[in-house]
Amino acid sequence: MSGHSSRGLVRPFAQRLLSADLPGLSHAQRDQVAAFTVQRVDELPSVLRLGVEIIAAPMRIVVAIPGSGRAITWLIHHPLPLVGEYVRMIRSLAYTYIWEQWPLTLPDGSSPR
Repeated sequence: MSGHSSRGLVRPFAQRLLSADLPGLSHAQRDQVAAFTVQRVDELPSVLRLGVEIIAAPMRIVVAIPGSGRAITWLIHHPLPLVGEYVRMIRSLAYTYIWEQWPLTLPDGSSPR
């Protein structure tokens, strides 16, 4: 594992993705899922991790732009080469964690009442 974390690159996009895909998740759950996602990216082999970070960097810039919610939502729903794979990777890690930790989670991310 490298000496630095990809938290600053991956976490903001993971948070935004989870907000768009699963609006019923609580803020605490979203934080926990994003932390898991960052941990998994940090554990990738160096060359693969470098590739992920190269894609994550411009995505982080997009997330930082005020009012970029529509752009992020568009990118989530319109897979572009490489960017689409990044979205899919983050989504796969997040969904796996969510339904492993909270198996009764509803499709919108909320908990059953």
